[in-house]
Amino acid sequence: KWEAYVGCEAFVLPSHQENFGIAVVEALACSKPVLISDQVNIWKEIQDAGAGIVAPDTLEGTKQLLLSWLHMNTNDRAEIIGNTRRCYEKKFTVKAAAENMYEAIKSL
Repeated sequence: KWEAYVGCEAFVLPSHQENFGIAVVEALACSKPVLISDQVNIWKEIQDAGAGIVAPDTLEGTKQLLLSWLHMNTNDRAEIIGNTRRCYEKKFTVKAAAENMYEAIKSL
């Protein structure tokens, strides 16, 4: 599985429903941009971090994901790729989860 992440240009998940999207996080950990539907429950984190492209969960949305990536210029692609690992480190590592949990408990 990890070889597939390393060998891909981007990870595409046009899902109708994803509670979390562990495969998306695995792709981010491998510094791969993610092209996902707005039904993957971490879509907002991806969009806010600039770590991929988000589109509606429709056939047209899936086409939009693919065409947006394929027609994107090199500089914009490089920016997204640079954001992927930062997004992973900030939001999805064990350390980040522990810090978020600590802050939530501390605020009680």
